Amino acid sequence: MKRRAPLTQRKYFFSLLALLCGYILLAAASGKKPESKRRNPNLPRSYKPIDQIEHDLFQLQLKYPDLLHVEKIGRTAGMGQPIWAIKVSDNVQKREDEPRILFEGVHHAREPIGANICLELAKTLCEKYKTDPQIKNWVDSIEIWLVPVVNPDGYKYIFENDLRFPWWRKNLRDNDGDGVFNPLYDGVDLNRNYGYNWQEGGDGKPGSWFYRGEAPFSENETLAIMNLARRENFAIGISYHSYGESILFPWGNFKRPPDLDLIVEIAGEMASRIKRESGRGQYSVLPLNGRVGQSSIWMYAEQHVIDYIIEVGTQYFPAEESVPFIIKENLKGAFYLFDRVLETGIKGHVFDTYTKKPLLAEIKVKELSADYVKPRMTDKEFGGFHRLLTPGEFTLEIHSQGYFPKTIKNVRVKRGKCTDFEIGLIPNRKLTNGH
Repeated sequence: MKRRAPLTQRKYFFSLLALLCGYILLAAASGKKPESKRRNPNLPRSYKPIDQIEHDLFQLQLKYPDLLHVEKIGRTAGMGQPIWAIKVSDNVQKREDEPRILFEGVHHAREPIGANICLELAKTLCEKYKTDPQIKNWVDSIEIWLVPVVNPDGYKYIFENDLRFPWWRKNLRDNDGDGVFNPLYDGVDLNRNYGYNWQEGGDGKPGSWFYRGEAPFSENETLAIMNLARRENFAIGISYHSYGESILFPWGNFKRPPDLDLIVEIAGEMASRIKRESGRGQYSVLPLNGRVGQSSIWMYAEQHVIDYIIEVGTQYFPAEESVPFIIKENLKGAFYLFDRVLETGIKGHVFDTYTKKPLLAEIKVKELSADYVKPRMTDKEFGGFHRLLTPGEFTLEIHSQGYFPKTIKNVRVKRGKCTDFEIGLIPNRKLTNGH
């Protein structure tokens, strides 16, 4: 019969083991890069596993705590992974009365370069804040939000399985509820799960790679984006996909977008700044299908956000040697948006004439209104609004529940300038008293 070691020896062994574990945890906490247990050998090294992306986010926050903040905006539908958003601003811990921009990556698992672009954009803004006056002005004047990986489960699945073309597209929703992931049946296409014209696009069959889900916003991932968009009231945004070297705008085969001239103008300006991977020519501009529940369709129709899908590169996983060039070029498009959101449009505040209390209100531009596109809203905390426009003359209509509406005619918008308004509304006593 085998003799056990004396009690003191066993205690010593377990003490050493506990000490070793402590050192390991300390090393992890001090910023040591995590190692993924498994990596798909078919993926270029330019793309980082999800745990390394998380590590990089928190390292940026640690290095630039006054400029960058990481926030968990939800958890995934399948594995319960956190969905991280980054905010970059000069007073990052405060919510400021500023226009807001949203950048997203990796709705689709096989399109990871969006995460690279978002991370490099955040890093560039922080690193050059003190040395580049233009970047300082952007960070001081705009609240910049980024969600590098909308689909962490699908992303992780790509990295930890020996998948080849056509890779994997959806999230990891367990469609049949059997507790076992089946790639022939499970998963939802997140960019068919948004709630505007959801029923007309994608596919209703769970086995399809374009399965739209059982209902609009049925997925935690799209729900997280919806809640963030409603909370932050973005003015403009980009969702990065691959591939196609095109800027896609809302929309082309549905009722005419009332802001079509503005939308196409901004898309064209962005495209002219982004060179193709070959170095010959710039990105093209194309319309999105307005009858599909995609992110940019919902953003524009429901939130009145001028939002674009940019298809970058010439394949799902651009080659390692092409990635730096693709990122550099697409940052030029993002930089243009920073300038554009600060010029040519209208901005201001809506408030109670007597109490000066900020009001949640609709800001309608009469000449650019449609019943199938909701108007811009003020920010309920500040009563502030910000809307991009083309140069011209417009009529503003301001509505807030419990107040008399107001119309402002002959509003002139000049190129390169934001026309500012301070708009007081008078309470409708009959409505507020319940009569």
